[in-house]
Amino acid sequence: MNRSNFAVIVLAALALAGAPRPAPAQFPAAGAPQNIEGFTVSGKGTAGAKPNRLEIDLEVSAASEMTSDVIVKYRDAKKRLQEAFVTLKLGNVAVEERSLAVAQKGQVFNPYMMDTPPARRGKVEVQLTRKLVVHCTEIRELDEEALLQLVAKLLDVAQDAGGKVGGQGDFNPYYYRYNTAGSGLVRFIVDDFDVLQEKAYRDAIADARARAGRLAKLSGVDLGPVAGVREVLVPGEKAASSTMSFYGPPTTEDDEMPRKRLESARFHEIPIKVELQVRFAAGPPPKALARDGGQ
Repeated sequence: MNRSNFAVIVLAALALAGAPRPAPAQFPAAGAPQNIEGFTVSGKGTAGAKPNRLEIDLEVSAASEMTSDVIVKYRDAKKRLQEAFVTLKLGNVAVEERSLAVAQKGQVFNPYMMDTPPARRGKVEVQLTRKLVVHCTEIRELDEEALLQLVAKLLDVAQDAGGKVGGQGDFNPYYYRYNTAGSGLVRFIVDDFDVLQEKAYRDAIADARARAGRLAKLSGVDLGPVAGVREVLVPGEKAASSTMSFYGPPTTEDDEMPRKRLESARFHEIPIKVELQVRFAAGPPPKALARDGGQ
């Protein structure tokens, strides 16, 4: 090896020795505390009341091949039903009119019918159907016997006057329905929902404050003000229907305006439950506060 080659090797070795090496990867220490401020707890509140009102769905209908005749029959049927409730002379009972349907009598939707329906012979029989709702208030203080007597009287009057109790009940064997049992003839309503909901919210906040206060005491700090609230369980929201219908005609909501209320098929105290997630700020330790005040 000549002198020039040796010099080249030495310079290359020095260059490699002085080159910067990649820094080793740095990871946060395992179990390092995260930046969590204050105390986040859940608070629950419950308020309840018996229903103050009941509702009964009714239908009056009439059918005829002559449209003029069906209108007369329908008006007579509705008038007869309304007058029957007037004769009861109960100031807390009222009949409310809802939607009117005009349809062909006896026509049932069949999703499996692929062929063209047979040609009709004669005229179409027109059917008019009106939905009615019987409202009865001031039932909260009634005992069970008095309530049963009242419901029996309302149902008997409705049926004796020609009303159909329970609304539409056409059976179609091609529908698959789940959990149809238990649909009652009477709905029991709690109308003063807002007052009870307000009480449940107050109880939920108080429960959360008590829980956070215990945590603050164990942590040796004072409990600060509320820094955030999130609703977990909200009462009064309309639950999904428990009836599923496949391959049936499209369903639409009734024309009734949505109202904030609770309802049940049974006459009992209906609970209103609220669950909140509340975050409280953490104050300084009590000793530090005393020391600062002394200075």
